Amino acid sequence: MKQEIGLVILCLFYSNVVSANGNEKATAEAAVLVKAENVTEAEAAAQSGRIINGFASDIANYPFAISVRRDGQFYCGGTVISASYALTAATPVYPYRNSITLYGGSTSANSGGVLFKVLMIAVHLLFNPNDRVSDYNIAILTVPANAFGGRRNIAPIPLASAEVAIGTKCTVFGWGRTNANLPGPANALRSADMVISSGATCARAWGPLSVQLTSNMICAKGVRGADLCIGDYGNALVCRGKLNGIAFLASPGCDNTRDSVYMRITEYNIRRFIRSQTGV
Repeated sequence: MKQEIGLVILCLFYSNVVSANGNEKATAEAAVLVKAENVTEAEAAAQSGRIINGFASDIANYPFAISVRRDGQFYCGGTVISASYALTAATPVYPYRNSITLYGGSTSANSGGVLFKVLMIAVHLLFNPNDRVSDYNIAILTVPANAFGGRRNIAPIPLASAEVAIGTKCTVFGWGRTNANLPGPANALRSADMVISSGATCARAWGPLSVQLTSNMICAKGVRGADLCIGDYGNALVCRGKLNGIAFLASPGCDNTRDSVYMRITEYNIRRFIRSQTGV
């Protein structure tokens, strides 16, 4: 059972906990704010990821999509929300704050874009790095002031202010393998259509794997067999032109048998966390 659950998390599980600088303040709704150089790196094995059965997309049409790099290599997804901030999931960046950068402005995750230094990472205080499927799995990446501003093919996406109904068609974006058996990310940005599913249906699907879903999460089922997979942590779930979720969980085997799961942007504590750290 533990081995099977280990396959569904979209990036990595970590055995070591990163300790924050004791001088940093943290509040219940805000993050642990840590400058990169003040964090101890944890060890873990890296795996990359993909959007399964997706389709090619032009970054010019989706300029909020940005890739997260670790040690200069594509790692997982991110989303630009202002000229100075991007969102991703907490799990992939929490242990690696010394080596995380962002890369955007290009349909390719490897060339033609701009590299951005990450000055600071804010992780929600209620995120538990020891929980394989932790709630509050969201992080804010701070780049130099206005670094995203005025850049070609880089622009923020507005955050959703209201829930979307069950059955709403949305889209998820990211770079990753188009085939589970091929190494490395996709050559270009890809997207896949998702349909919002009910919490009850999603909970029943994940129950046999002892995954407990909360009201902070939103679920969606891929259209035409589309699914997320290992490494698709942090990808944006976009509904009606607004950011509704940040990806962090997908079917074992990336086979669309279970709904993909996202942190819900409109949930009160998550939205308050984002606003307190970014002003957005």
